Parts: sequence; C-alpha cells; structure tokens
Amino acid sequence: MTVHQYAAPAAAEVRWPVVIGRIPPKATAFQPRAELRREIDEARGEYGTVVLSQVLAGGGGVGKSQLAAHYAREAVEAGTDLVLWADAAEPSAVTDLYARAAVELRVPGANGEAAEQDAERFLSWLAATERGWLVVLDNTTEHTPEQLWPATSRGGRGRVIGTTRHRGAASTGGDRMLVDVTTYSPAESAAYLSERLERAKCARFLDAHAAELAEELGHLPLALAHAAAYMVNTRRSCGRYLELFRDRTRSLDAVLPARSGADGYRGPVTAALLLALDAAMQEEPVGLAGPVLHVAALLDPAGHPEQLWGTESVLDHLSSIRGRPVTADDALDALAVLHNYSLINHTEASHREVALHALTARAALDIGPDTPQAVLAAANALLELWPSADYRAQGLAATLRANTDVLAGHDAAHLIQPSRGIHGLLFRCGISLLQAGLYTTGIQYWGSLSTTSERLLGNDHLDTLSTRHNLASAYWEADDIDQAMLLQEQVLADRQRLVDADDPALLTSLNNLAVTYWDAGRIDEARNLQEQVLADRERVLGTDHLDTLMTRNNLAIVYAETGRTDDAVRVQEQVLADRRRLLGTDDPDTLMARSNLACIYWAAGRPARAVEMLRQTVADLDRILGPEHPNTELARENLIAFTQDPQPDAAQDSSSRSPSSDGEPGSAV
Repeated sequence: MTVHQYAAPAAAEVRWPVVIGRIPPKATAFQPRAELRREIDEARGEYGTVVLSQVLAGGGGVGKSQLAAHYAREAVEAGTDLVLWADAAEPSAVTDLYARAAVELRVPGANGEAAEQDAERFLSWLAATERGWLVVLDNTTEHTPEQLWPATSRGGRGRVIGTTRHRGAASTGGDRMLVDVTTYSPAESAAYLSERLERAKCARFLDAHAAELAEELGHLPLALAHAAAYMVNTRRSCGRYLELFRDRTRSLDAVLPARSGADGYRGPVTAALLLALDAAMQEEPVGLAGPVLHVAALLDPAGHPEQLWGTESVLDHLSSIRGRPVTADDALDALAVLHNYSLINHTEASHREVALHALTARAALDIGPDTPQAVLAAANALLELWPSADYRAQGLAATLRANTDVLAGHDAAHLIQPSRGIHGLLFRCGISLLQAGLYTTGIQYWGSLSTTSERLLGNDHLDTLSTRHNLASAYWEADDIDQAMLLQEQVLADRQRLVDADDPALLTSLNNLAVTYWDAGRIDEARNLQEQVLADRERVLGTDHLDTLMTRNNLAIVYAETGRTDDAVRVQEQVLADRRRLLGTDDPDTLMARSNLACIYWAAGRPARAVEMLRQTVADLDRILGPEHPNTELARENLIAFTQDPQPDAAQDSSSRSPSSDGEPGSAV
C-alpha cells in the first residue's frame, strides 16, 4: 500500500474555519428533503457528548451523497470550525485524508511522515477538541474499518455523517444509527422537474405528463436527473420522453443515457443501480444473489410473498443455475444479502415482504434477460402459492394477481406455447378476478389473453376457446347479456366441432348458454337446455361434481321462477346440503346456495323462513367476501326488499344463477 507523506508546514496559526476534501457541488434543482432531514436532526438531538454517526443508507441514485453534501455546505455556511469530506470507498484514502488533516491543523505530533499514526492523532484530536466539526464519510462499505469512524466529541460539538448502500451490521455498529434514504416524494419529484427544466429555459417541456413520468421513474433522483438532462439535450417534452421510456425494447441505459448535465450523476444508470451486485455475489451463499435478484426482478416491484423462495419451483431453478442443491434457507440468506446491499427491500409487509425499485428490476433484466426458465419457475411458484379458495386469503390472492400481471408482461410467449398451451397461472389469475367481483378488469384481462392466445396458438386451440369462454362469463357477470350470448354461441359451435359430445368443456358451454338464455327471456330454451345439461353432467361427471351441483342450482332457480316452487325447494335444499358436505359451511358457493334457497322460500310463500335465512347469509357473506363484493350486495338488496314487502312475489328474479369458468376443475364463478 502506498503511504503518502505530507510535509509539516512552518509554524503558524491555523486559519479557522477549515474545509478539507472536496464537497460535491449542489445539484441544479436540489430538493432539501425536509421530512427526512427532520428525522435525521431529531435523532441527532437525542445524544450528548457521544458522537452519533448517522449513516444515510439506500440504493443507488436515491440522493444519499447530495443530502450529506447539503449538511456539509450548511456547516461551512454556519462557520463550523472543521468540515472534512472523505470518499470512504477506499479505506486507505480516508487514512491519508485524516493524516493530511492532522498536519494542516497542527495536531501535536503530526509530522506528515507516518500516515497511520497521524490519522490516529487526528482522531484523538477530534475526541478532545472543543471546536465544532463535521466529518462526512461518503460511500462507506461493510469493509470500512471501525477505527476510521470518529467515536466521541468533547462537549458534543462533533458530528459524523456517513453514506452507504450497505444496511448490514457493519453499518450499525458502535454509536452509528442507520437512516433509510428512499426516493423523492411525488411533491419533491414535481418540484425537481419544474426547477430543473425552468433553469434550463425549457419550462415548455413540463407538460401534463410530468407527474406520470415521475411515477414511471419511481421518483428516483438518479433517474429524474438523467431524464431531465435527456429532455433538455434532445428538446423532448415529458409526454414524448415518457413514450420513449415505456418502449421496453430499449435498454435502461438507452432511455436514461449517461450525459453531462445530469446533476453530478455520471456513468450508465444500470451500473449505478447495480454497483453493489458484484460484492453481493461474493457473500454467502456465494453466487446466489444474482440469480435471486433476477427472479425477483421478473415480479411486481411493489412486492411478492417471501414464501415464494421456499417453493419447489424456485429452488429447483436456483439449484440448476448454481450447480448444486439450493435450500429455502440459502434463498432467504441471499435475500438478506441483497437487502443489506440495498438492492431489494426485505420487510414485514403482509404478502409483499420482498420488494425492489422498478428501475433496479429493469436494470437487472437488462444484464440478465428474462429467460424462459426463470419466467416458468416464477410462474410455477406463484401457482404453488395460490390459495385453493381465494376468499380464505383475499390479500394474498390480490398480491398474486399483481405479480402475475407483471410476470406475464415480460414476454407472453414464455407462458403461452403451442406445445404446452396457456400456463395454468394465467387461467388462475383470470378466474380470481371474477371471484373477487372485479368484472370490468376481468373483461379486460380475458379479452387481452384471448387475443394473445389467438396470435400464438390459433383460433381453434382449446385453450383459446377457454379464454373466449371465460371472457363471455366476465361479460355475463357485468350484465352485458348480449355480448355474453354472442361469445357463448360462438364457443359452443367451435366446441361441438372440435370435441366429443360428452366433453366436460362442451357441457360447461351448454350450461352457461342456458343461464344466458334465461336472462334474455328465452325461458323454454333455457329450461330444456338446463335439464339436458344436468342429466349429462350427472352421467359424465357424477352427482357430487361441483359443476353438476352448479347446474342443479341453476335449474332450481328456473323452477322457482316458472312457478314450480315445490320442485325448486326440493332441488335447492339438496344443493345446499351437498355443498355443505363437500365444501363446508363458509365456502362462498355454499353461502350463495343458501341465499338462493332463501329466495326460493320467499317465492314459495314462506317469508319468515326466507328473511331469517337471508339475514344470516348476508352476515356470513359480509364476513367472508366483504361488504362490497357483488354477491354480498345482491343478498343485502334481497333482504331489504323482503323486509319491506310483506307479500311474496313468486315472479321476482332475486336469486343468483351462475355460469362456470374454464381453467380449473369445478371452478364456478
């Protein structure tokens, strides 16, 4: 190691205040981060003569160094006796700077001949002096030696601020306090873009898309600086630049190129965001941090369940890359390493424990393309995690839907292949939307998946027919009966042409068309078709199959609304008993069978029994599905109507018929 020597100056008085090291210049449109600074200052005020070394920790490009530089400039302007700025990425450079400071400040014994001894003298001087001082250690790492951190200050007039990407134990030892530095707030992003463009005489580029652009950039200061510089240099508005940025065929470095005028941020954005990845790869379990980051980057940046890293699919994928078995503990250790290096956030957020910045994800995919193997591993893992019944874990189901949406957005061809058809995850996600009562979103989802399937698999592929079938179910749920009927008749004709007469999918098409015919007023056709489907399903699927029970439920309602109330009561009581036996009392399908039976009792002239049953059903639906779910709202509307109208109306259409969706056995929406 080269040891620098500093010649001791001739004896003279030190001219205070003193600045040692180069403080970075202020960014063009620096945002003071008032809330974050208040947190830092309040923590500082809690300590007396013990120096609290506050370590500003965060990922690349969040503005740690600019914030530290702001404190340094404030200290200079306030006349603080000593302000020292050190780039701590290389410990020997800090030692040299401390030795230089000892010489410049005429610290007793410092002679410029032995850097390590002079550095120790400088640290001793910091602990003993009554002068005010600020030491900034920028870019500290887990390898920054403990002895380079000033420890105490006489009278509490000294202060240390460090910056780091590392959030592990090394950054919180001694009297150091970690302060998480994240992205700008939306207000800070807006202020930055406005000030930056106005100062460049480009205020006209700040159009109505500015807030949308800031959101797309994840409010990351690094990205906002590069984007603003790009807009200034290429004369693009926020809206035009947003179109360019959303072009996923371009790499992150192509849409956020390294340019002058990016407020001190130099070099490619990808390198800045992933600077710590090489170090993370050397941590135990060695070589696993990169593959784990790559899988995480394929998922929703807002977070995915920690349990994903214990699934067989992900562990098999990681094992194949690493060349030896990877356990769930190995994967969790790799997540901890990535968290410590600020590449991800590993928190306790329910169902979203593992998150990362969207631009970090994009950068990770730029250096490691989303291979089919990684996409399939993530898809299989999400499907492994999906609850058997969404109503038992609605929060988890919502998170899995969001992650499926992001995963499928990378390259649909990985999940829709002629040899395999459509991956089961895509069917499960769409059915989940309908089960959650998100019918408008369901129409969009199934419409998009149908179009993609037609392109990749062809119009006659059975999975393509299933997507159109489920699109029809979504239209039916949204009360667009005409569009539902049009699609159902097309799918039925195609299935009659392509599959056997007893194929369960064909029977499902007939069942759903019967329901839609009833809603369209085609009563006789609906009843006859429903009776035919029930007979066929009992013969082909068995009397206890859930699809058979669905058809029996629908037929009971048809009987009730055509005056055959005795038959309706008999059939629906059997449906309820069978669903309780097969699904349990709290299953949504069981509750809807009970709601329908209450409506049939009403039509049969048994209002007291109907109201009693419906009141309990509403309470249970509210508890299981939530008060805003369409099925809960329907049951509540019926209860209100029944309690306000003492005269049963056998013709009242207040029951719930149901179509069936394709994609999983017995699925009924």
